[in-house]
Amino acid sequence: MVDYVFTKEPRMKFLCKYLGDKLPNKFDNCDNTKYNKRTVVAQQSTIEKLKEFRETYFPVLNVESNNSNIKNGIASSYYGVSNVGTVLHRCKYENGGDFPDFLLKLTLKAFRRTFGNKHFDLIVYVPPTSSGELVKNFAEKISYVLKVPISHKLVKQRETQPQKVFQNGYLKRDNVSGAFNFTEPIEINNKSILLIDDIFDSGATIREIGKLLTNFGAEIIVPLVIARTVGGDI
Repeated sequence: MVDYVFTKEPRMKFLCKYLGDKLPNKFDNCDNTKYNKRTVVAQQSTIEKLKEFRETYFPVLNVESNNSNIKNGIASSYYGVSNVGTVLHRCKYENGGDFPDFLLKLTLKAFRRTFGNKHFDLIVYVPPTSSGELVKNFAEKISYVLKVPISHKLVKQRETQPQKVFQNGYLKRDNVSGAFNFTEPIEINNKSILLIDDIFDSGATIREIGKLLTNFGAEIIVPLVIARTVGGDI
């Protein structure tokens, strides 16, 4: 949809190519051909309402299953439809440095609104694939603010590919199956765990870690992430 909005080619041509339909001989029925473009300027009141919505609506992460003690978690925003996604992409893939403080504040706001009355014994974070120390540094800041101890014992025991390169949930599950280990299981036995990550897509990574921590005796695991992709959890 985003590509359709910003395409420079005739829109009917774009749609026919996308749908695999036969291309017409002539394209002259859209704003990229013979019609004038229509510009819509949002009113300031609309901009303010959108901003309020983005800062108060926190997407749910549906990850609960019968073979794990993981519970549905929360994200602070959606990835790809706000400045949150833009900043995440810059930090992860364009050497933009640590996640800025406004992401920390927004994520803590989502946490407190949803889980503010719940006690957590330990913070654990998802080991990186391509983001270096970003998630670790972010989790340490959350640990400091919430005054919940953080563990660095969740590790990868084999290499995985970034989940974004896979086109469906089955491949994403295969990519992370058996990829993690917790080096000192006694540390999480009978503990309530807050699991931190930056982006939630299919949920395969979060679910895999949830099963691992459950097998090592974790009482409850709750994921908290910065952003969830639109259409994720499939």
